[in-house]
Amino acid sequence: MAQIKLPEIFQNGMIIQRNKTIKIWGEAEGTDKLRITFCGDSISADIKEGKFYCELAAKEAAYGQKLEIFAGEKEEPDVVLKDVCIGDVYIAAGQSNMEYFLRYDAHWNEIKQWEQNDMIRMFNCKRIAFNGQNRDLPECGSWFKEQEYQWESFSAPGYCFARSIQPVIGVPVGIIGCNWGGTPACAWMEASYLNDPPLSVFIKEYEDAAGAVDEDEMRRLSLEAWEYEDSYLHQVAWRAMMYGMNQQDQERWMDETANAPVLPMGPYHHYRPSGLYEMMLKKLAPFSVKGVLWYQGESDAGHGEIYDKTFASLIRCWRDLWQDELPFLYVQLAPFGKWLGIGGEDYPVVRESQERVLKNVPGTGMISIMDLGMYEDIHPKRKKEVGERLALLARGLIYGEDILCESPEFTGGEREGNQIRLHFSHTGSKLHVNGNVINSLYVEQGGNLIGVKDFQLDQGLLLNFETLTEEPVEIRFAKEGYCEVNLFNEADLPVRPFSAVVI
Repeated sequence: MAQIKLPEIFQNGMIIQRNKTIKIWGEAEGTDKLRITFCGDSISADIKEGKFYCELAAKEAAYGQKLEIFAGEKEEPDVVLKDVCIGDVYIAAGQSNMEYFLRYDAHWNEIKQWEQNDMIRMFNCKRIAFNGQNRDLPECGSWFKEQEYQWESFSAPGYCFARSIQPVIGVPVGIIGCNWGGTPACAWMEASYLNDPPLSVFIKEYEDAAGAVDEDEMRRLSLEAWEYEDSYLHQVAWRAMMYGMNQQDQERWMDETANAPVLPMGPYHHYRPSGLYEMMLKKLAPFSVKGVLWYQGESDAGHGEIYDKTFASLIRCWRDLWQDELPFLYVQLAPFGKWLGIGGEDYPVVRESQERVLKNVPGTGMISIMDLGMYEDIHPKRKKEVGERLALLARGLIYGEDILCESPEFTGGEREGNQIRLHFSHTGSKLHVNGNVINSLYVEQGGNLIGVKDFQLDQGLLLNFETLTEEPVEIRFAKEGYCEVNLFNEADLPVRPFSAVVI
C-alpha cells in the first residue's frame, strides 16, 4: 500500500494562492508515480528517492474545491483534501507582537461577537526549536476558521488584517502564522545571509555564548528549561503577563520567577541564528503566497544601527527561498517605556533603520503605530488597529487602490521670519491634532529648547514663535523611546518620527 506524506500546510480547509503556480510536494513510498487532480487539472509526479514535487497551473479564486492524490494507476484517491479554497494567502511573521494572541487584544470581547466570515482561514506553524523537540501544541498545525478553538490563540494583527481586507477584495483570505515571541531577525534567516559583516556579529555572539557551556550540560540545562517553559504553571503565569501588568505587579512576577530555569543560548534555543529558518520557515516554502506581514525588531534593539541591513537581508533571503519577489508590509516599532526590567530607549534607532528599509528595498511598505504604544508594556493591546492599518496599506500598495494608506512623512521645511513651515507627504486634505498641543515635538536653537507660540495645520504644519535668531533650528518629532503621537493625516494615520535642521 502506498504511503503519501504531505507537508502540514496541505490539509482540509486550506487556502491556495490564486493566480500563481500551485506547488505541491511531499514524500511517498510504495509507488513510483502519483497523479494529482485539482479544479479539473490532472498532473503526474515521479517519485525520486522517496520525494516528489509537481506544479499545477495557476487558478482564479474559488470555493469548496477538492484536491486528490492517486498512487500509480489507482482509481480511488489515497489522499483527499476537502473544502479547499483559492484566494490570497499571507504569512504573518515576526516575534511576540505578531504572535500576540487574539484573546489578549483590547477588542477581543467585541471581536467574539462579529458575524462569522467563512472566507477567512488560519494556520499556525508549530513552534519547534530543534529537531526531535516534542511539544504539545494543539493550536498549531491545522487550518481553522473563526470560532474554532484555535482562533483565540492566533495572531491578532494577522487575523484583523484578514478580517479587514477580505470584504474588500472579495476572495478567500488565508493567514499563515509563522512567528515566535522574542526572536531576533537572524533566527529567521538562512546561514549564508549572515556570513559577512556586519551581520556576522550574530554568528560571533552565538558562538561565544554557546561555546561557554559544555555540550552535555547544554543539553541538560536546555531540556530542563523547555520543560519549565511548556509547564502548565508557567503557561498560566505567562498568560496573566500577556493580558498586561503594571510595574509593581511585573516586579512581583520577576521576583517569583527569579529562580526559574534559564534556556542557555545554544543548539536548543529558538533565538539562535538560522534556527527557525530551518525548523519553521523552510517547511512552508515553496507554498505560494501573496505576501508577508512582518512585525519584529524589538529583539534587535541591541543592534538597531544595522537593523536596516539585517531586515533587508532577511527580505532577500525569503524572496530567494520562494523564488518570488514577495511584498513585505511591516510595522514600525511602537512607543515603549519599561517592561520586565528592559526599556525602549534603543527603539528610536531601530525605527530609523526601518525607515531606511522603506526607502531602499523595493516592494516594501511600513505602517506607523506611534499612537498605540504603552509605557508599561512592550505589547500594545490594540492589535485590531495594527491589522487594519496593514490591510489599508495592502489595498494601496498591493491591490492598487487610489487611497490614502500611508502615514505622513516629513519632506522638508523652511523659515518664514518667526515661522517655520514643515511639509509632509501622504496628508490627505489636512493634518489634524487630537488635543491643543502637538505631543513629542521639540524645537532647539543654539542648544536651547524654544517653545512654539502656536501652530496652524493644513497639508503641512506652520509653527509660530515669539522670536527666532539666525541660527539653524533643530526639530525632533517622536524621537523618544516612548511618546504619544497625536498628529494625524485625513485617514487618522499618525505622522512618522522625524528630525530635521531648518537653516
